[in-house]
Amino acid sequence: MPPGNSFKPSNPSLLPPVTGGFEPSEEQMSRAAALRRFNRLYVYAPVGVVTAVVLLTFLYLLYLALFPPTEETYLFLSGLADFVLIMMLLPVVLIFGLVMTAVIGGYVYYNFFMDEADRPIPPAPPYGRVRTLLWRLDSLLLLIVLPQLRSYSHRITRPIIRFNGWFAYLQSWLDTLRRLVIRD
Repeated sequence: MPPGNSFKPSNPSLLPPVTGGFEPSEEQMSRAAALRRFNRLYVYAPVGVVTAVVLLTFLYLLYLALFPPTEETYLFLSGLADFVLIMMLLPVVLIFGLVMTAVIGGYVYYNFFMDEADRPIPPAPPYGRVRTLLWRLDSLLLLIVLPQLRSYSHRITRPIIRFNGWFAYLQSWLDTLRRLVIRD
């Protein structure tokens, strides 16, 4: 086989004749037309209707914001705001509910239905991973911070103790003066 030719059939009569391009069959064209109809009817039309309703509501609220409404429209605006809030919170609540259901289901599956040997995470320490991590951090801080704290504690406490001593002396001196001036 010469270099550059990767494959040459031994019998050229087995290959179909080369045509101008790909021509889809009638079934493929009918499925494509059905898909276009489905998309127009069940995807684009609902999205367009919801977009139009939201846009009209926005324009109406803008109109009411620019021109002062009457007392009756305040009640309507409050109800409309509640409706919009509820409609916007529904997807959030549904998604959060699905996520929480998946988390709880995964926890139940992992702890109650999965075999010990198949678990990807090894068993937790007897006191839990978080508590063990916090204990390790605590011991590390005690090794690093406590000696520094002990060396600087005298520098911090000495002025405070001295100030409290002078304050106690002044207080007792004033108390003695008061007792001398005012004899009971």
